[in-house]
Amino acid sequence: MSEVLSAEEVEEKLSVGWNHEDDKIVRVYEFDEYLDGVAFAADVGEVAQEEFHHPSIEIRYKEVEVRLTTHEADGITAKDIRLSALFNDERKTYQ
Repeated sequence: MSEVLSAEEVEEKLSVGWNHEDDKIVRVYEFDEYLDGVAFAADVGEVAQEEFHHPSIEIRYKEVEVRLTTHEADGITAKDIRLSALFNDERKTYQ
C-alpha cells in the first residue's frame, strides 16, 4: 500500500491546476463544448483503468471535475499525484 503524503508534500508535488481539499486533490477542467468534456471524461476513465486507480468524475455543462484520493490509505498518495499529471497530459489533446 502507498504511504499517505503530508499536506506539505502534497502542496510541493501538486500538478498544475489541482487543489488540495482535505484528503483529496481536485481539478475542474473547462471545455468549449459539452461533448468535449464527455470525451475527456471517457479518456480519463481509460487512463485510470490502465493505472488501476479510479477517480471521482463529475461531468457538468462545459466542465469536468476530477477528484483523486487513495481510499485504501485514507488520503493522498503518490498514486494520486501521478494520475493528476497524466490527466493534465490527456487534457492537452483537447486544446
